[in-house]
Amino acid sequence: MDIIGILAYVILFTTIGTMVIGVFAYFAFKLRDKRKPGKNRSDETMDVGGPLEPVFLERYVPGVTTDLAVQPATDDR
Repeated sequence: MDIIGILAYVILFTTIGTMVIGVFAYFAFKLRDKRKPGKNRSDETMDVGGPLEPVFLERYVPGVTTDLAVQPATDDR
């Protein structure tokens, strides 16, 4: 068998293997998507009983500084 035939088989099996893995990944995604998150998980971000607030971010308000070391200079004229 020459090198062209071997390379053709490698490309064919790689393509078929990629398609099979893609189909399995699609079905795994669909199974995960159907699963509903339950209350039995201990995740405080899933508790939506109160008002929704950012968990990891602080709200940016222009003109207001949160750091006490950085204060705007006052004009005492």
